[in-house]
Amino acid sequence: MSCRAAYARGILARAVADALGFSSPSLFRTAMQFLGVLACAAVAAATKQSRFMAPSVAHLPGHEAFMALLGEKGRPMDPMVSSLAAMAESISKQEPGAREESVKSIKTLLTGLLDSITSQHTIAQNSVTNLTAFTTCNVNKAADLAHAGTVKKVSNWTDTSAAYNACIAELEAYNSSYTSCAAQEKMLDVAATARCEYFEAVDRTENFQSWFCHEDDYPATASYESYLQRNIDMLADFRLRRSNCSNATSAHGVKQTECGGKKGLLDAKEVACAALTPSDKPVDCSSYQATKQACVSYSNCWSQAGSESSSAVSTADQLADSLKAQWKALKRIECLLDVILTSSQATALQQCVDQVHDASSLDIAPPAAPAQEVCTAGAAPAGCAA
Repeated sequence: MSCRAAYARGILARAVADALGFSSPSLFRTAMQFLGVLACAAVAAATKQSRFMAPSVAHLPGHEAFMALLGEKGRPMDPMVSSLAAMAESISKQEPGAREESVKSIKTLLTGLLDSITSQHTIAQNSVTNLTAFTTCNVNKAADLAHAGTVKKVSNWTDTSAAYNACIAELEAYNSSYTSCAAQEKMLDVAATARCEYFEAVDRTENFQSWFCHEDDYPATASYESYLQRNIDMLADFRLRRSNCSNATSAHGVKQTECGGKKGLLDAKEVACAALTPSDKPVDCSSYQATKQACVSYSNCWSQAGSESSSAVSTADQLADSLKAQWKALKRIECLLDVILTSSQATALQQCVDQVHDASSLDIAPPAAPAQEVCTAGAAPAGCAA
C-alpha cells in the first residue's frame, strides 16, 4: 500500500469516527490522522527494508488473515477497522525491533477510544435510568390536586335562613296583634251599632216640634208641671243615648284606624319575609371538575413519560449495539497488535480469532418503571356531571 493510500485511509477513518458518534471526536480524529501517518511511515520502512527482511516474515499473516480476524460474522467490515487493520498489517512487516514503539503508540490511542466507548455507554445508561419525568408527573399531580381543592365558583347566593326565621317570628307577632285588634274592632262595631240603634229609637230631630207638642200619649188631666218634667226627662234620655252612640262610634273608629295600621305592618312584613325565603345553595362543581382534570393531566403525563422512557431505552439499545461492535473491533485490533510483537504470529493470530470478547458490560440495563399513583376525583357531588 502506498503512503498516499495509507494517509487516505486515515482521513476516511476520521470521517467514519464522526459518523459513529464517538464522545471525543477530536481525540479519535487525531488518532486516525496519526495512524495514517504512522502507517505511511510503516509502509515506507517496509519498502526500504524489503531486501533485508528477517526469515520469520514468511510466516506473517497476510491481508486476508487480518480481515478474517477483525471482521465480525454477519456484519460488513467497518471502515475504521479496515483502516486500522491495514495499518497494523503494514507495521507487522517492519523489523521486530522497530515494531514495539509503533505498537505502543497505537495501543495508547486504542485505550483512549475504549474509554470513550465506556463514557458513551455511561451517558446512554444514565439517560435510561433517569426517571425524573415520572417524578415530575407525581409532583405536578400533587400540586394540581391541591389547587383543585381551593377552586370555588363565584356566586351571589346568600344563606337567608336565619333572617327568614327571624322575619317569620316577627310576622307571627304582627299577625297576633292584628288578630286581637280586629276582634276588638268587631266588638266595638257591635256595641256602636247597638247604642246607635238605641239612640235612633228616640231620635226625633227630623220633626221634634210635633213630637214634643203631641199630647196624645200624655193624659189631658195631667198637670203642666208633670208634662214639663216628662219633656225634661225625655231630653235627658235623648242626650244620653246620643252621647253613648257618638262615643261608641268614635271608639270604633279609633280602633278601626289602629287595626288598619296593624294590617299594613302585617302585609309589609309578609312581603319582607317572602323576599327572604331561603333558596337551595347552587351546586358548585368547579372543585370536582378541577380534580377530574388534574387526574386526566396526570394520566396523560404518565403515558408521555412512559413513551419517552421506552424511546430512550430503544435508542440506548441501538447505541449499545454499535458501541459493542466498536468495542469488539478495537479489542481485536489490540489483540492483533500483541500478535505483531510475538515471534509465533500464526498461532497467536488463531488465538485472537478464537478469542471471545465479552461486551456485556455495554448492555443497557433499564430500571423497572415506577408504579403509577392512584388519582381519582371520587363520586360526583349531587347535581354535578360525573
